[in-house]
Amino acid sequence: MGSSLTIINQEQQKKLYKNFEGKWVIELDSEKIKNINDFCIAIMDEIDIIYDYKHLYGYDWYSFRDAAMESEHIVKKLFGDKEANVVIIYDNSKLIMSEIDRGISYQYLIALMQWWSNKLNLEIYLVFDNMTKIFNSKIIRDDMSNEDKIFKLEENKNIFIMDLKQNELADEFIKRIDKNINFSNKKEYVLIFNNSYNFVQGIDYQEAGLMANKLIEDILLKKNKKIKIYLLF
Repeated sequence: MGSSLTIINQEQQKKLYKNFEGKWVIELDSEKIKNINDFCIAIMDEIDIIYDYKHLYGYDWYSFRDAAMESEHIVKKLFGDKEANVVIIYDNSKLIMSEIDRGISYQYLIALMQWWSNKLNLEIYLVFDNMTKIFNSKIIRDDMSNEDKIFKLEENKNIFIMDLKQNELADEFIKRIDKNINFSNKKEYVLIFNNSYNFVQGIDYQEAGLMANKLIEDILLKKNKKIKIYLLF
């Protein structure tokens, strides 16, 4: 099983629909999502299909986590013996939410990449329009790889490694990236983050949200480079 989160524009989004046969498709429209509470409701209404946690406990992170953890039952209900392929398309092109709320919404999606990794193949597409260039930059959640395998796979690219085990503050995380990566040197970059559970729930959710926002908006979206980010758990 694998999972990835890819940055695309609206033209690329139109092409996605040709390959959805047999897949569970979840679409999230930012026009209807003004804050993190709206996002939680939108994602819970899609994935909470086993025990209806939202009506038992309400719409929050913990209900979302409990619903997501039912991945084995979700697979049986939706796919049976067939391959379990899920696509989430989040049209976030207008960036309506505040920075911290956007970051927390990305944390939700990264958490799904972790929690569903053993049962479902998950492709997440974040749609941002009005961009000058699109490089299909992405985040890859990976347990099977290690640094040596990634080095062989991504040979001749600019590779940066960070261990998040002791990193609990977004400011420290951001400073380490800004200090150690010069995105002007090459066109292709690979970032490897070991002990990436901080992005899921290892630290305060606002700190995790700001870290996720740094990766997705400040790096994948704005650097105009082809970038792969590996989250190793």
